[in-house]
Order: sequence, then structure tokens, then C-alpha cells
Amino acid sequence: GLDKISPLWWGFCIGLTAAIDLYGVQRARAEKDYKFPGDLGFDPLGLYPSDEEGQRRMQLAEIKHGRTAMVAVVAFALQEAIGKEGVVDEAPVFFFPITETLRGALESILSTN
Repeated sequence: GLDKISPLWWGFCIGLTAAIDLYGVQRARAEKDYKFPGDLGFDPLGLYPSDEEGQRRMQLAEIKHGRTAMVAVVAFALQEAIGKEGVVDEAPVFFFPITETLRGALESILSTN
């Protein structure tokens, strides 16, 4: 569960998050063409649309996906806290290769034939 994670890891995560946020704030204050929060100029695959409607659609999708992810993380933490069993153990299909997850089922099918 979450109690097995080192406090140093959490400190690193918070520190990295703060550094990225401070970089964004510094960039927003220094540049005049800074368009919106999170515009750090990082798009190595060129997935961000060039037209304004596509940009709005992409920003809305990013907000919706981010909110869904936050709800999922809170649900996982609550499930671990209430059930006293790690989410990784309860839903291995999301966290391990499919071959590992289905190995038991495949072995039982092959052994009966």
C-alpha cells in the first residue's frame, strides 16, 4: 500500500512539481507571447493543433482527462485505505503485462487438455 512508499519519494515528487510550476510562473512573467497556463513550449511530436478550434478542443480534452485521472487516483487511495489491500493486487490487469496476469488462467486451460 501507500505506507510502503518512502517519504523521500514524496518529497522528490513535491519538489519536482514545485520546480515545474515555478518555471511556468517565471516564463509567464518574462514572455509576452505566453498564451495560457501550462504553455511550456513542449510538444516534441507536434500533436498540438495549429487552428484555434482544434486548440480549444485539445485543451478541453486535456482538462477532462486530467480530472478523470485525479478522481481515479483518489478512488485508488480510498480503496486501499478501506480494503487494506493494494490496488495493484486487486486489479493486476492494469499494472502487469497481460501475459503475467493471465498466466494462471492459461496454465489451467492447457493442463486440462
